[in-house]
Amino acid sequence: MIIKTEQDEIQNYLIDASNTKGFCEAVYIPENVSEMGQIIKEANEKKHSVTISGNGTGLTGARVPKGGIVISTEKLNKIIEINLEEKFALVEPGVLLSELQDAVNSKGLLYPPDPTERNCFVGGTVATNASGARTFKYGPTRNYVEELEIILPDGDFLYLKRGENFADDLSLTLKTSSGKDINLLLPDYEMPKVKNASGYFCNRNMDAIDLFIGSEGTLGVITKIKLKLLLLPHNELSCILFFETENNALNFLIRARDESYKNRKLKIVNSIDATALEYFDENSLRFLLNDYPNIPVNAKAAVWFEEQCNDNEDELLELLINLFLDYNGKDEDAW
Repeated sequence: MIIKTEQDEIQNYLIDASNTKGFCEAVYIPENVSEMGQIIKEANEKKHSVTISGNGTGLTGARVPKGGIVISTEKLNKIIEINLEEKFALVEPGVLLSELQDAVNSKGLLYPPDPTERNCFVGGTVATNASGARTFKYGPTRNYVEELEIILPDGDFLYLKRGENFADDLSLTLKTSSGKDINLLLPDYEMPKVKNASGYFCNRNMDAIDLFIGSEGTLGVITKIKLKLLLLPHNELSCILFFETENNALNFLIRARDESYKNRKLKIVNSIDATALEYFDENSLRFLLNDYPNIPVNAKAAVWFEEQCNDNEDELLELLINLFLDYNGKDEDAW
């Protein structure tokens, strides 16, 4: 166990990428799960407030302490297993997302969640249900979490496996490793049907594991994570398309979105199935002009398009360009 109390040693643990600043009495860095359980239990007995610290890449101040102690997961940083046959990874929370992605990619597998900052800890992405541009196709982190090992505030352990423990309407029972039952009454509210990472995830008859994904360390400390992996596509088709009117860009975007949803649902191969779609308005393009002076002078909007593919890149490119031309696009305005 590493313990830091000197102010010059703990400054990096008092901020995140938002530059929100906090304060604490000490920073604890457990070097194994046993030490993590010990400090959590002691803090609970002494009524110390605890802030769990990832790698500080967040933009919401979630890891910034307001007193008490900080517990960093940085030393719990092992990739325990990458299983090629069953396509899963077993990791500790302090593993860098970039390290995990590179490791699984080298084995022909894909871990889809892609938040903007790849230097985040995997545990942090689970605690925040992180998402990124590829969420349009693959969904958020939640979709890939199969199992969690969690230390509860009293130091007891909780093991959750997706598909094994469900709420009965709004009543949920959790059984800890010591055999204790924790009976919960879940709040009754409807989750938004759009991309959302705020508040606790709660639904009637929900899987217990989903309560902890996105809970930002407020319900317990995640110490082990089993993640579902996919096969890695061979290639990626990426392009940016410039439009002379905003309406054409928006109508193209809507069409590309709807085509992707339909083709994905019907499992139509060699079709538009975007991994990511991003819209740029005129102000965004003007902002980029100094670095990219070749942006078409008449462009009022643009759409960034990505689709993962195997050996069908030429066919997909033809489909995409034809769709672009349907909305008055020009060949020279497709990069």
